[in-house]
Amino acid sequence: MILPVIAALSSGIVVKQMKVMQVFSLRFKELWEEWELRGVVFLSLALQILLICTGNRRKYIRFASFWGIVWLAYLMADPIAIYALGVITNKLTKINSQSVDANTELNAFWAPFLLLHLGGPDTITAYALEDNELWLRHLLSLITQAGVTFYIFLMAGTGLNISIFAIVMILDGLVKYGERVYVLWAASSEQFRDSIPDPPSNIRRYWSNIMIEVRDVIVENNVDGADLSSLEETLDPAKLYKRGQGELLAARGLVKIFQRLFADLLLSFEDRDTSRSVLKDKNFLVAFKIIEIELGMMYDLLYTKAMAIHTSWGFARRIIGLVSTCIILVLFILIKDQRYSIADLCMTFVLLGVAIFLEIYALAVLLFSDKTACWLIKEKKFAVLDIINWLKPLTKRRRWSDHMAQYNLLSFALKEKHLFCHRLLGYLHIDEKVEKLLYKHHKKVTKDLKRLLMSHFTEMQSLMESLKWSIELEFDQSILIWHIATELCCHPEDKDSSKNPPYDEPHVRENITSRSKIGKCLSRYMLYILVMYPVMLPTGIGRIKFQETYVEAMKFFNEFREPNEENVRGYMKYVMKCAGFCASAWQHIKRRKKRKFDITGACNQLREQVKTKLNLTVAKGDRSKYVLFHGCRLASQLDKIESQEEKWEIISEVWAEMLCYAASKCKGSYHAQQLRRGGELLTHVWLMMAHFGLTDHFQIPHAPAIAELIMK
Repeated sequence: MILPVIAALSSGIVVKQMKVMQVFSLRFKELWEEWELRGVVFLSLALQILLICTGNRRKYIRFASFWGIVWLAYLMADPIAIYALGVITNKLTKINSQSVDANTELNAFWAPFLLLHLGGPDTITAYALEDNELWLRHLLSLITQAGVTFYIFLMAGTGLNISIFAIVMILDGLVKYGERVYVLWAASSEQFRDSIPDPPSNIRRYWSNIMIEVRDVIVENNVDGADLSSLEETLDPAKLYKRGQGELLAARGLVKIFQRLFADLLLSFEDRDTSRSVLKDKNFLVAFKIIEIELGMMYDLLYTKAMAIHTSWGFARRIIGLVSTCIILVLFILIKDQRYSIADLCMTFVLLGVAIFLEIYALAVLLFSDKTACWLIKEKKFAVLDIINWLKPLTKRRRWSDHMAQYNLLSFALKEKHLFCHRLLGYLHIDEKVEKLLYKHHKKVTKDLKRLLMSHFTEMQSLMESLKWSIELEFDQSILIWHIATELCCHPEDKDSSKNPPYDEPHVRENITSRSKIGKCLSRYMLYILVMYPVMLPTGIGRIKFQETYVEAMKFFNEFREPNEENVRGYMKYVMKCAGFCASAWQHIKRRKKRKFDITGACNQLREQVKTKLNLTVAKGDRSKYVLFHGCRLASQLDKIESQEEKWEIISEVWAEMLCYAASKCKGSYHAQQLRRGGELLTHVWLMMAHFGLTDHFQIPHAPAIAELIMK
């Protein structure tokens, strides 16, 4: 008797649970069908706001987490909008009756806004340069999504008022999406190259006119007060404002010439003479500021809708779009119809409000851009410029991060920083990639560094004969050797030794401190380029050599750790076997492990153990295995220089020379890629060198004479 009763009870419980699950799933399905479209449209709105607010900030924000957020939003924006259009279409096709209810009509009115979202914000059209090459795909998407929007409009059969509103928004969306396709097409590599006109046959008269235009614009339109030569500290705010105007005008004239570099086109020596005449006798900070403005304008051309908005048509379209959307919002509020649900009505108001916000933000970006400021100066509309300058000063505009990344090989080899999930990352074979990001940090590009680089552009430094061997190796190997030597010089074995006597002269101490900081920063910056962006350096196997050197250094340091270190490491392995990924175990290890073998101790150990007096010769193909030795050998030679001032001048000058050499050998397309990552010092140096004619981007002069010689 008991078993049948138990079976009946259990079957009853199972049936009851199944009914509960069916009710729950049915309720969930109803909620999903009711709120799916609203949720997707709201997400599309949020992505548009995020993109328009962050897209233009990529030129000066250097954090990888920020890039990841923008990347994710950029990839999600179009699929989400297209998915929402699909939901609306599916909702209309499910209606069997001839008449469409009021809420469905209102949902159909959302379709033009989604087409507007597909047009994208003005501050970002391409996340990377490769996105510009996909303009044909976006053109096809424009045709198909416009067709879907018209299909929704015809199927919904909305009322007269809603129909008029929808037509206006559809036209606005078509124009905005068309602008996006046009800008992507114009910024694609082939079209961008073709859009740059070749110099006319009478090239001397052409460049003479350009030089006169640039000079006259700076002199005449700058209210006779721009001082581009004096130090910044000696100028009051009014003169700094006028200097900002002069910098804008100089950059505007030069960017027309040097945009050829980003299209991998050659320059003429007349270009060099033009830029030299503009930058001649200018303060080094002014010269770098002009370069910043030029690169900012190039960023706008390659990654935003600048080509479309900085025209009379672009400005008029944004004004018309803003006014029409505001009128639609007012008229929609005045419609006395209570047929719509509160949720759908609120979403419609949000769509209209966000559309107005996007247009206002786009106008603000247009008004506060450097190109608009140049136009206002040239047209002598200084009253408007003064208002814009009061809202967003010319001298305080951020055009790049003004920082350079730092990377230290010895810190990476010592594993000074640890991740809790290191073991998991090791299983996924991405531990080293994540650790590389962990050891990266940034330093500000100081005025002293800019001054050094500017002097290096005009003066070639000679290197001691005994040190020339260190720069006659492969370029990436020279970077590693000089990086190790610089780190050893930054951490002397005995700071009180006679080799480092105190200097009573303040200017000498200040110069040594400045030069040592510059040398260390450039050393770590060049290693960062070698590790993270080796394509920006001359062709080589720098990443492989870095990997080999890092492994050798890690093995070397592991051999000379303190005895208790080995015990801790053994305990660490034991706990890992027993506790797996247990957080408390890792915390216990962290408390027990006290690392005394820091970077200073590592440098001292290298000095003591590596026999730099040995005249070790290594085959050219095996040199990467002995980078540590060569670095220590170089450090010992540098330590023999009695004058600390002379030693650090040599180190800083060598690194400046390496930086300039690497910049000159990098392609313009690679430099253009860095504009969206906060900018690179390497890119600024490259463009500055091009302005002084120190790169390989110049045509061979007297081509007719050469052709005549060949014919003979």
